[in-house]
Amino acid sequence: MLTARQRELFDALYTDFLSQGFHDFTVDGAVATYHCSKSTIYALGSSRNAIIRRILVTFFKEVTRQVDSQLTGLRSHRAILEAYFTAMTSALEHASPAFMRDMATEPVAREVYEFNTTAATKKIAAIIEEGVASGEFVVESPEFLTRIIQGAMTDIQQGTYAATLPFSDAYRQLGHIVLYGVSASR
Repeated sequence: MLTARQRELFDALYTDFLSQGFHDFTVDGAVATYHCSKSTIYALGSSRNAIIRRILVTFFKEVTRQVDSQLTGLRSHRAILEAYFTAMTSALEHASPAFMRDMATEPVAREVYEFNTTAATKKIAAIIEEGVASGEFVVESPEFLTRIIQGAMTDIQQGTYAATLPFSDAYRQLGHIVLYGVSASR
């Protein structure tokens, strides 16, 4: 359990990471910036990477909470899948380009992102498989589609499409392609 000061520090780091990234984060820098002791910083994690991991785990828990809240009450698998990608887009809108760049370049961040991408892919796979089973989706190989989605999500995280479209729009576009392909009719 964090003290009030540690919670305040954590919240400040969280906000600053989202807006400025975390590549340059150091414990000494945090002590100077947030006017606190090293013991206060180290209460958040035993090392720089542990602190970054804790903040990123919290970030992805919040993304998951926001996404899951948008799926409540939906019955159609198409509506669920569309809401999933739309909610993911909305949940990631607050992440700056610097934050996303650091997600792609910092090893600890890539590890956390990969874990969450795997979890998201499993959720998407279940929606697709249920949609196929109900006859709502026609997919010859749900596993193949799921692997394509996972690959695209990994590419998004690594910044592969950063020059093509804003990061937050990438998930919306991916969802659109999954649901509608390239057909002009909807």
